[in-house]
Amino acid sequence: MLLNLREYHRPGDDGGRRGLDRALELLARPDIRTVPLAGGDALVGAADPTVNAVVDLQGLGLDVISVASDAAAIHIGAMVTRAALAEAEPARTRYGGVVAEGARRWGGSIQRNRATVGGAVATAAGDDPLIAALLICDAAVVLYDRAGFHELPLVDFLANRVELLAAPALITELVAPAPVVETGAALASVARTPTDAPIVLAAAAVMVANGGCGAARLALGGVAESPVRLPEVEAWLVGQPLTEETLQTAGNMAADLVCPAGDFRGSAEYRRAMAGVLATRALRQALTN
Repeated sequence: MLLNLREYHRPGDDGGRRGLDRALELLARPDIRTVPLAGGDALVGAADPTVNAVVDLQGLGLDVISVASDAAAIHIGAMVTRAALAEAEPARTRYGGVVAEGARRWGGSIQRNRATVGGAVATAAGDDPLIAALLICDAAVVLYDRAGFHELPLVDFLANRVELLAAPALITELVAPAPVVETGAALASVARTPTDAPIVLAAAAVMVANGGCGAARLALGGVAESPVRLPEVEAWLVGQPLTEETLQTAGNMAADLVCPAGDFRGSAEYRRAMAGVLATRALRQALTN
């Protein structure tokens, strides 16, 4: 509950671009702390006493999933819920269905029906499988600020997330390019129970070329503040034969590259060890998807 909430605004009633501009005006006010309200899952759960006003993003046309006319990319509106994304045909049929799976592996059905894709990207929880899945799909974030719309890779957004959103800026959609042929992808995770948030997770995409690895993307969650890509491992995999020894070596490299913090769910040593195991597992499963 937001105990000090004084104002509620819904600029979507103004329609389209005008509504987005009005939202930015409200968020930019220096005298009253105003934050976006998407699904409200993270915002209400945080119960931040410094929040005085919210800007409801409903009605701005950001709740659509579409495929580009040339079938080159999936466009996922920021207000699309995790539940809707988990059931969307484009998310289920591309990249081995990892985007749909990442959306589904989060909380219970009530939470998934409320939580939005934009909210997930804005908060970028370190154990969120959807963020890891979007990373290995090479997704981009579309932001709207005073200069208009602009797109940047998700990996770059995550590195500068707080500063970008404070501009202020709004996440309007995620864009995931279509995978090239012979590309498989997979998610692997470990949790206390099947319904718990992952302790550690890995997402991988592998393109097979000439009997070996033509390209690879690997992301880990539960090892840093936000899920991370591992470009060093990705570069090493290119040109390697896709043998079990190669996959094990890649997993060992992944474990050596991360420095996770421990908590009550898993020590730093456990998280590092599982990062290697799950990286290998995700790469192996990607070859069969």
